[in-house]
Amino acid sequence: MHSFANTHWFKASYRALRDVVLFVGAYLLANYARFSVLWRIDDYVPAIVAGATALVAGNYIMGLYSIESHRRSSFRLHLILLLFAFAIALVCITLTGYLSFDSRIGRGFMALGCLFALPLLIINHWIIYHKHRLAPARVAFVAESDEDIQEYLRIRELCPPGIQLVGRIGITKDGPTHHDFLGRLPSTRKLIRQHKLDRIVFLDGLLNNEKARQEFRMLRYLGFHCNSLISECEKHLHYVPLHLVSMNWLLTSELSARNLYFSKLKRLFDIVTSLLLLVVLAPFLIVGVAIVRIFSPEGPVLFKQERVGRFGRRFQIYKLRSMRTDAEKAGPVWSSVSKDPRVFPGGAFLRKYRIDEIPQLWNVLRGEMSFVGPRPERPEFVASLSRAVPYYQERHMVQPGLTGWAQVCYPYGSSTNDAKCKLEYDLYYLKHAGVVFDCLILLDTIRVVLGGGLKNVAKGRYTAHMIEPDQQAVKESASKLQIEPLLSQPA
Repeated sequence: MHSFANTHWFKASYRALRDVVLFVGAYLLANYARFSVLWRIDDYVPAIVAGATALVAGNYIMGLYSIESHRRSSFRLHLILLLFAFAIALVCITLTGYLSFDSRIGRGFMALGCLFALPLLIINHWIIYHKHRLAPARVAFVAESDEDIQEYLRIRELCPPGIQLVGRIGITKDGPTHHDFLGRLPSTRKLIRQHKLDRIVFLDGLLNNEKARQEFRMLRYLGFHCNSLISECEKHLHYVPLHLVSMNWLLTSELSARNLYFSKLKRLFDIVTSLLLLVVLAPFLIVGVAIVRIFSPEGPVLFKQERVGRFGRRFQIYKLRSMRTDAEKAGPVWSSVSKDPRVFPGGAFLRKYRIDEIPQLWNVLRGEMSFVGPRPERPEFVASLSRAVPYYQERHMVQPGLTGWAQVCYPYGSSTNDAKCKLEYDLYYLKHAGVVFDCLILLDTIRVVLGGGLKNVAKGRYTAHMIEPDQQAVKESASKLQIEPLLSQPA
């Protein structure tokens, strides 16, 4: 079942709201300490609101509310970025306060506000950074069949952050006398108390088992959480592992009609924002045109290329040319953000900072693309990827985008496996697309563009292909669990 509390945008909004409350509350305390009045801050409201907005926007753009904050090696870097965002907030407060002489922010009030706000924000972000380690969800995995056991071994190997895998629960068969085997499903209520479990996790296919389904329903009516593994991955990873996706999940992942958003609100947002950005980005477009003319004068400035849009409709995409005119004389080739010999000097700069994609605003205005959505691919690649990657055509159910959830979470792709990983993010977006999520993706895009693109693929992705090639490791783990006979048969 779809739960807003498990979505990326809800979690980010909740963390931002906590920062706003602490920031505004600190200045209320500063007002009381300075003037002995708590609520009468009418003169300071615009400045404080501007500062709070700048704080949460800066924090989000630098990834302090996102899952990537957990990938940083230490809290020190997180703290440095927080201090930078806090400095931006203070600049905004000062500038806004001094727009009017009567409402300017006094130095004493500013000092007290900083004194109260900064320690509270540091404590809050220390909790955000360490929460998945301090209080992970204690989870038991229901596994008995070959497929279930394979997935149990995988989740033991690549357990998502925020989850502590306590052990395995069988359905009807007794397991080996191993510490990982907790007991059978009919004894779950006792196991919950004994092992202090927070939830039971299972594969969707287990719902076809009548005994398991009856136990899950009973536990749900008793108020205990029983979730499918794919929903846990959505909650903790913010992408959908492709090997867990089924046609049933695709058909039921979003039960509410979203025609108003996709056909009306999203289109209005695209038109207004495209017109605005065409004006704002005009200087960058001129610089891009000059780079093309200087480094590759023998060809056109713009080039158009056929791409696949919504429901498989084809259209011509417009970009600044960043490659030599003979780049594809041998046929279509995967693109990469760097070290591509087909890119002329200066072209790599255009691609790194996405300047070459500014002309696509024209595609957005024409209704062929949206600002946010899966990136459109060439028909040649769509044909091959549709054969190699399951459910690849699902990304064509919505309008392709200038940017997207996959683009801000995963680097440039240059292989079938990269396309598969990006599809996992696209499927997550298809389920959770909305106004707030789209706005957050645009903020994420600012970070990616200013940083020159994503550098590396995150290690430890929860996906099937990462451990399936190492069959020896799987067999060794299975041997420890004394379940070799189960794994000797095809899954």
